[in-house]
Amino acid sequence: MAYNDFITRFLEDSFTNFGTEFDIIDVIIVLFWSIVLSFIIAITYRGTHRSVSYSYNFTQNLVLLGLIVSIIMLIIGSNIARAFTLVGALSIVRFRSAIKDARDLGFIFFVMAMGMACGTRFYPIAIMITIVGCFLMYFMTITKFGQKYLAQDLLEMNFPKSKDYAEFLSTIFTQHLKYFSLLSVSSIDDENNRLSFIITFKNPKLTLRKKRRDIFKDSMKTKSSLLSKIQEKEFISDIKLIEGNSAEEL
Repeated sequence: MAYNDFITRFLEDSFTNFGTEFDIIDVIIVLFWSIVLSFIIAITYRGTHRSVSYSYNFTQNLVLLGLIVSIIMLIIGSNIARAFTLVGALSIVRFRSAIKDARDLGFIFFVMAMGMACGTRFYPIAIMITIVGCFLMYFMTITKFGQKYLAQDLLEMNFPKSKDYAEFLSTIFTQHLKYFSLLSVSSIDDENNRLSFIITFKNPKLTLRKKRRDIFKDSMKTKSSLLSKIQEKEFISDIKLIEGNSAEEL
């Protein structure tokens, strides 16, 4: 009998004792709207992403982030003590994943705002935020708002930690590239870092007699020349040039 009483008490306390602030129906509604709206935001991110730094892990993480934020807001409610406890708990967390695209940061705040609205049970506001935000992102993507029409590629390579990449690469980059910027540096072992650069090649010189095929050949020669120059440095390895959805490895 004692065992049955324990199981009954356990189930009652687990699933019926939600306090005075919310009950199990509130939790189900919050979970439903946060998951549905997070999926819509993640699909919008995938559909509007045009950079070479796309990550499906980040897309999946948007859904999880929206769900987590909404549940946190539901648990905190109007309880100040819980809010301070949460701040103290999160202050010990250190996030080391670098945001490679500024647009990704915007989507993080986007899905967090939606999660906060769902967690505080302002469902109409959460739905309106999602609809307006997703429409705005599709509109700016279709109209190419803010685009300067520079063809940007991603160049990655393994570079020794003991050497200064600027000393060895600046001359090569200046000779072949119109624009270059260090995107990220990640450690892969005790001796090497993985460097990622956003680059834009110099446009081939245009003449009236030049055909499109010749322009394409000149562009390919420029890219091949850059890769061969970098490859001459024996200490640089695993060179990869990513053009949109394609990649060339050396």
